[in-house]
Amino acid sequence: MAAQAPPLTRAPAAADSATAVRFVATSESRDFAAELRRVAAAHVGRDVIVLAQGAVLPFLFDERLRKAACAGPGIAAAVPMCDVSPLYELVGEERRPLGPEDAILVDRSAYSMGLRRYYEVPRIHPVCAYIRRDALDAVLPAAGHGTAQEILDGFVRAWASRGLSCVLTDYLYVGLEGEAPRGAQSLERIEEQAFARHHPLGGLRRAMNEALANGLPAVSTPGLDTKPVQLHIMHYWGGGLDRWVRDFARADASRVNLILATYRIGENGGQRVVLYSDPSAAVPVRTWDIARAIRSTAAGSLEYRAILEQVIAEFDVEAIVVSSLIGHALDALAMPVKTIVVCHDFYPVCQAINPQFHGTCVRCTAGDLAECARANPLNRIFVDQTSAEWNEMRSRYVELLLERRIEMVVPSRSVEETMKRIEPRLAAAPMHLIPHGVDADVPKLAFPPHGEGERLRLVVLGRLSLHKGMELLRAAKEGLAPLADVVIVGGGGNGARLAEACGWKCIEKYDLDDLPGILADIAPHAAILASIVPETFSYTLSELWALGVPPLATALGSFQERIADGETGFLFKPDAASLVKLVARLQREPGRLASVAERLVAHPHGRTTAEMVAAYHALVPLSPRPAARFTVGIGRENALTEPYRHLNEAYVHLSEAYDQVRGAYEQVQEAQRQATADHERARAEIAGHLEADAKRLQRLEALELRTHWWRAGIAQAMLDDWHEKIRSEAKKEKQK
Repeated sequence: MAAQAPPLTRAPAAADSATAVRFVATSESRDFAAELRRVAAAHVGRDVIVLAQGAVLPFLFDERLRKAACAGPGIAAAVPMCDVSPLYELVGEERRPLGPEDAILVDRSAYSMGLRRYYEVPRIHPVCAYIRRDALDAVLPAAGHGTAQEILDGFVRAWASRGLSCVLTDYLYVGLEGEAPRGAQSLERIEEQAFARHHPLGGLRRAMNEALANGLPAVSTPGLDTKPVQLHIMHYWGGGLDRWVRDFARADASRVNLILATYRIGENGGQRVVLYSDPSAAVPVRTWDIARAIRSTAAGSLEYRAILEQVIAEFDVEAIVVSSLIGHALDALAMPVKTIVVCHDFYPVCQAINPQFHGTCVRCTAGDLAECARANPLNRIFVDQTSAEWNEMRSRYVELLLERRIEMVVPSRSVEETMKRIEPRLAAAPMHLIPHGVDADVPKLAFPPHGEGERLRLVVLGRLSLHKGMELLRAAKEGLAPLADVVIVGGGGNGARLAEACGWKCIEKYDLDDLPGILADIAPHAAILASIVPETFSYTLSELWALGVPPLATALGSFQERIADGETGFLFKPDAASLVKLVARLQREPGRLASVAERLVAHPHGRTTAEMVAAYHALVPLSPRPAARFTVGIGRENALTEPYRHLNEAYVHLSEAYDQVRGAYEQVQEAQRQATADHERARAEIAGHLEADAKRLQRLEALELRTHWWRAGIAQAMLDDWHEKIRSEAKKEKQK
């Protein structure tokens, strides 16, 4: 399960006199108090951290505990989550024991997932306990003989009588190698039993154990180490944007890169906003459901703005990188932190995302926008706003850019030129050219021999859609048939259907690492890039160049800007006839493709991802920050957190009911096994019970309690009914 966690960075330690002294207790000692007195006497005035042998201590555990212990005058001690007792446990029994590396990964995820809050706890454990010195001095003189757990239990009772409390943090987890300290697991007092039954960390536990089941990757810890934090705002549609963000974060070792994305909850549902602490994270660290769904982009949203403000405050965000406003509100441009916009497409200046309507658009007035919404087949995604409403929102977008002097980044000059044509006010906006970085350290493919008039082998690389030229390729089918064999690679479902209709071969999906091998097997003479809208960059073009495969691309956008026609590829007008004409010429004159392939051998790879990140750092300079700068208690309950508390209680009741049902069912089975008469009848009854039980389980699972907590009452009623029926059957069997 463990992934290699990147190293954390901490600031220089404070003076030793200001730090807490660590006291590792002897596991079997019956005179813990005497040992603690010696430590306290040797370190006058300093707080004490009690530790057990074998405690797996994560980064800055001491400072994290100190923040909780010193969060208020009524707190005597603070402890982390630890699996030595149901009072503090985070990891389910089925996932234990955890090795030290896994324990560190769990802590990192808990730090990000937790609300940075603490909860009053009726007991503390000796695996790791931070005790304030004033509280220790008040109770240590009266302590008698006993184990570490017995003495700490006495401390807690004495503190309670003085109005002092102990707290459990939700942002620190400490593992333990070896046996739990003596007495740590017992839950004798009613307060302890009640706390374990109605535990405040039920939602965090479920999220963590779900993440463990899926394989827990190393995640960042914003606000804990000295790395500055920036927030990427993006959509969840995949494609080049998704790759860009992941590549950026992978190459950016000096900063934490958070991800804020949104998606719709079903076709008619609301909007879910999710925050990931790292692009490689398996589960979000925050989730919000907002009542007013954002289908395209909202000019403003109180709920969305509150979410952004919460993220900035909780995670010490210093910069925002807006890669897409699809599903977001323009409030993302109005936060009091450095903000830049990266133009992966032309949205929301262009409602259709890509400005193509009777050719590449050269303007977009209010009238043009209305006509585009009415008649452009490429503008069918965002229909939640009228043209007038969209124009108003777009105007507000431009106003925010200009008012706040928000700098924009374009991956190709064609993007800047098109943006300023269709929205002339953007001529006043600062724009910077930073091409996307590509790490393509792969050998060039050998160009396959090809004689004059021989059939070409062509690949169509990447996912296909109307925008990506699917219908252009379909229209070119007959013309290409006598000239070339075509293979669609990575075209998705649309590509598979197109290949079947055209009699071509298709590889529906592929992993990027497998692409060199796939193309080596196909040995293509060229690759078709048939997009009918202006691309802003095209990773696919970069990959083809890196492998030495000549591209045949539509003369639009970045293709026209980046490709030197006849030297590093070939351009054609975005229509089927032009594609067929180009392929026919290349089939007759094979030297043209060979010449381009030869030039591509020496063609530079272009900017690496690390070089791209360095360019962004120069645009948005951020300095190292103090370690452990997060604020305790700042986390807020959201729309999903409180229901999780109720769901935890419902699950407890459901589990107890299920145990009772299972016990009753076992009684039925035993009674049936003991029956000696009418064996065939008993077998039929058992089969009937099993079938009925299976149907009941299916109905129970269909309630999807993990995500639909409000159905817990229905589930409880189903279980009660099931239990009663089984008890009735068991009673009948006993009476026979």
